Amino acid sequence: MTKNTTNSQTTINIIGIGSSLLILLMGFFIKSNSLKIIGIITGISTGIYTQLASKKLEQDNEKLTTLPESKTIEISSPCLEIIEEKERDLEIKENVIKYQYLEDEKIIKQTIDQFSKYSTIWLDTETADWDKPTKRLSLLQITANPNDLTGESVYLLDLLDKNHLIEYFIQTIMVNENIQKVFHNAPYDLRFLGGRDRVNNIFCTYNLSRKLSLEVLGTPNRQLKTLASYLCGFTIEENEQGSDWAIRPLTEKQVKYAAMDIIFLTQVHQKLEDIYNLSTLDKNELTEVNSQETINTNPLNFEEELALLLTEQQLRNHQKSWVYYQIRNEFRLDLEKLKIIAQALGYNERWAYYRAGINPPNNQFNQQENNHQNMQNLPSFSDNLNISESAILFRINRTYSPDLSSEELYNITRGNWVLRERRENADYAFAVYRGIIKQVYRIHSWDFSGVITNGNERYCFEGEIAEDKQNYIGMNVARYFPRGMASSTRYVNC
Repeated sequence: MTKNTTNSQTTINIIGIGSSLLILLMGFFIKSNSLKIIGIITGISTGIYTQLASKKLEQDNEKLTTLPESKTIEISSPCLEIIEEKERDLEIKENVIKYQYLEDEKIIKQTIDQFSKYSTIWLDTETADWDKPTKRLSLLQITANPNDLTGESVYLLDLLDKNHLIEYFIQTIMVNENIQKVFHNAPYDLRFLGGRDRVNNIFCTYNLSRKLSLEVLGTPNRQLKTLASYLCGFTIEENEQGSDWAIRPLTEKQVKYAAMDIIFLTQVHQKLEDIYNLSTLDKNELTEVNSQETINTNPLNFEEELALLLTEQQLRNHQKSWVYYQIRNEFRLDLEKLKIIAQALGYNERWAYYRAGINPPNNQFNQQENNHQNMQNLPSFSDNLNISESAILFRINRTYSPDLSSEELYNITRGNWVLRERRENADYAFAVYRGIIKQVYRIHSWDFSGVITNGNERYCFEGEIAEDKQNYIGMNVARYFPRGMASSTRYVNC
């Protein structure tokens, strides 16, 4: 084709030049100045036209020649991008996260039916009225695709004040033994999805993380976002957990936060499984526990579970209180079970009455104080504690209840507080209910919660139970909150 094109160009050039010379000669032979001028102009015009035609032919030839190469580039470029994407580490463009937000009740019901066909699903909840004792389920996040990093398979079900749909979800999904439901900190979510006595086949990634030490995990705590950041490399944006989930419509940040949480869960679940399977812990020394631990399937009865926890507590050198908090997540503890735990741990029986919220048969303790003191060390109201540590005391009088799990107590203690820069000087956080210490936490870091009240920023801490300060539980710190003091926080040695 190139050879034929070259010949065509040569022929056009010869014809054009010959025509120009012929017209010019005719102009000189004819003795007329006007004809000479016309001949010269005609010759020049013919030459210019010939050159333009030649260039046009060359351009057309280049297009025909390069067309196959353009097609090849268009086809191969996406392939290269796909290969490069597969070779990259886990990453996600969070600014373009997708999700399905459902409000229509008919569509929500159809979606629930669709998810009932899967064998494993991942779930999370957002609750309204976080600062009140009674919370409402606001949003349910759900996916059945653990490999989706775009959010396209994430569904956000708006269930605020839709109790009939919540019950339909419980009956269709939560009680179904054939569907494994994966949560992080399942006991909290289950409070709004039927309760532990009704549900079946629940897997908790928080429980899985507790089988690994923080040294093995390489994280400061076991919070979902911490695990997502440290283990999976996600960038964590502002925390919307403490925002108002009762408002409608929800803000774009809230909805994105909810969608990202379920993606965090799927990736953390897979990563924890990998770490657990590759863990260098000497499993011969530890109690063998199935990595697919579930809640409420109860493969062991209460006494067997207690015996296993006592063995693990001794092997790992945990505080005695650890046994109580573990078994509390698995069983509903009545007074008789609490008495068995007290005897196994070497506690006085009055500890069981305290945990059950029942006045002991004798009147050794003041009736008004009895339900607010930790009977493990049998403190009385006169057991005033002189705090020598740098700490912040948090009064949780409005949100505390005796049936809180350890994780729930941690969440209401760490949650959104108006604090100044002095917070950075505190090493410990004390959960205080009516002047009595309920728990002590070691503070690792502070985060802005994303909530601003009357121009004041609210903060929450990340931390863990201070095992070396458990002897403080039940002791009296009422003197740090003198009568008339309205503030819920008190700095000590900060």
